[in-house]
Amino acid sequence: MKIDEQFENIVKLLDIQTERQGALSPFGPLNPVSTTLRAQEIFRANQEARLTELLSSLESEVATLESKYCTALDTLTLAIGNLRAVLSNSTDDTVGTDV
Repeated sequence: MKIDEQFENIVKLLDIQTERQGALSPFGPLNPVSTTLRAQEIFRANQEARLTELLSSLESEVATLESKYCTALDTLTLAIGNLRAVLSNSTDDTVGTDV
């Protein structure tokens, strides 16, 4: 093995060792696992915030739809009542004239 090859191998090993030590912070080197865990915590917190926002939006939509449903049901109930009254009056009139 030539000296140049040995030097290149040493440089590569030092690069690998530096990468494995993790990122630097004001408090010293960080363990890559801890940075990954922190990233996961941040990701989960962002997901939770987004899901909370979506849930709030869905609850608002459900309330709106429930209100529209109640209005439509009231209108339908009133229309059916009016229709029954009209049909009841017209049947009474025809029955009364035939007899």
